[in-house]
Amino acid sequence: MWDLNRLRVWRAVAATGSVVAAAKNLNYTPATVSQHITTLQKAVGAPLYRRSGRGIEITELGRRLADDSAEVFTAVGRLDDLVEGFRNVSRPRLRIAAFTSFNARVLPGIIDTVAQDHPNLRFDIQLNEPAKNRRGHCLIEIRAEVPQDGEIHLPEMTRIPLFDDDYRVVVPEGHRFAVRRSVPFIDFEDEHWVDYDMWAGPSSKVVDHACAAAGFERKSFAACEDDFAALALVASHMGVTVLPRLSTLQLPPGLSAVDLTDPVPMRRVVMHIRDKDAHLPHVRAFARAAEEAVATHLTTP
Repeated sequence: MWDLNRLRVWRAVAATGSVVAAAKNLNYTPATVSQHITTLQKAVGAPLYRRSGRGIEITELGRRLADDSAEVFTAVGRLDDLVEGFRNVSRPRLRIAAFTSFNARVLPGIIDTVAQDHPNLRFDIQLNEPAKNRRGHCLIEIRAEVPQDGEIHLPEMTRIPLFDDDYRVVVPEGHRFAVRRSVPFIDFEDEHWVDYDMWAGPSSKVVDHACAAAGFERKSFAACEDDFAALALVASHMGVTVLPRLSTLQLPPGLSAVDLTDPVPMRRVVMHIRDKDAHLPHVRAFARAAEEAVATHLTTP
């Protein structure tokens, strides 16, 4: 009867009182959240919520289920730690979830710093974009936010902003904008766009906001799951792509990154640390190294 993921979703809904707010915090769609809580309510066999206007009203049972299930997740966490302890009796493990460009350009320097003082530490590195890749139980999560949409707070984790990452347009050599220092966003209205986030995650939503502010809808030629595939298509003169600066710091030969104006798209990169593990020396070391590393890696080449 009990599906832990549905319980986790329900706790997020009960905490916010809103399907939309819970979806934003979990990086799910509202439809996905609605499906989870509807299925959970059917399994329980009693009302957990009622429709109220455009929102929902949590019932007493729904509130009690959300509150009392906190002990379930605490117990699951202890089981994870127990199993992990027997798997690695003398070797601690640091699970990190982040997006591709952070893993490629910033994370190696952070890990190198942490490993110097914690040479026996094992690093498990996962992808958390798109949202379907999230597997949970990570001590550290590095995520992108859409500044216009407000802050995202993950359950039982502390949010620490790291940096704001502006976007640039990447074009092939010979493109009419390749030699420009900056280009107004509206000038790309008629270009063939190569989208690097086909799952409409936070990084893609930032571009959507910029297009709306400039007064046009992009003409997407292709959509990819990551920036590496998008850059390969641009290098083949199939279109242009707009990427966060972090993704443009080490471009393949034959490509140029040009600053954007009017507007300048911007995402926020945030670190989340699991509260119950924040005191561990290797977790504290990672947090310090992350805050120190971002300034070094965000210098334009």
